Amino acid sequence: MKNVVIFGGSGFIGKQLVDRLKNNYKVIIISRYKKSTSELFDSSVKVERLQRRDITKIVEHIDGAKAIINLAGENVGKRWTKVRKQKITNSRLDIDSMIVRAVKTCNTKPEVLIQGSAIGFYGFSRINFDINENTSKGKRGFLTKLSISHEESVEQLESIIRVVYLRTGLVLGSDGGALPKMLKQYNLYVGGKFGNGKQWNSWIHIEDEIRAIIYLLENENCQGPYNLTAPNPVINQVFSSTLAKVLGKPNIFPTPAFALRLILGSMADELLLSGVKVIPERLLEDGFDFKFTNLTDALRDITKD
Repeated sequence: MKNVVIFGGSGFIGKQLVDRLKNNYKVIIISRYKKSTSELFDSSVKVERLQRRDITKIVEHIDGAKAIINLAGENVGKRWTKVRKQKITNSRLDIDSMIVRAVKTCNTKPEVLIQGSAIGFYGFSRINFDINENTSKGKRGFLTKLSISHEESVEQLESIIRVVYLRTGLVLGSDGGALPKMLKQYNLYVGGKFGNGKQWNSWIHIEDEIRAIIYLLENENCQGPYNLTAPNPVINQVFSSTLAKVLGKPNIFPTPAFALRLILGSMADELLLSGVKVIPERLLEDGFDFKFTNLTDALRDITKD
């Protein structure tokens, strides 16, 4: 079996991706936290400690590998401070730099780099505008600049190997991401929209996220940016009312924008109060079969247990 080397294998998306890949590939996770990451998986998954600035082990594992999948990076969901923002940025760009150096050093290049990114790439100012992979990059905002620099830092590899950028939206699942926090609010009967509720939520079920990543890994014709979002995004007002209906809970406690800004600062504007309408045009053109195109069905599936 060929190697698939994953950075960020212990996160919400990474854990489920590893479980799906380990039967068909030799999965190797490169992690800063070897012991705790090893405890998440069985013995079929190898975990190597990330050695800062030392690419020896990385080169050993990616030489001739099927793929590198880079999902690494500090969580953006904790309150932003100047120090926190720098940590979020460095945690991505440092790994990017090591991957670039390692690929260039390999005798037999890996087949593909799957580079994690986000729909923040497009910015947050295009209201009610259908965004696809040809839409220009945004100009303002921390998450926008982060996504752009995260992609640009590995662009030089495009002349050497196949590179795919995962512009991921709001991933819905029971084990991580934003949904469990929302569920707590609704279960306490204090759920509602954020701000005026007119911002777009370009969502995707975790099952389709994982399936899309594997599809892009295994299809050699796929390269460049792909939007990983469901075909039917909704505004936040619709998202909140749909979630309430699925849970059988009220949807009568909106969180005012000023309160979110007071609690979260600038991250409230980028993570909760802004959103763009992203369409997965390239996946649809490729004929990728989404299991969950309807938000109600997705939420029912996730909350059924």
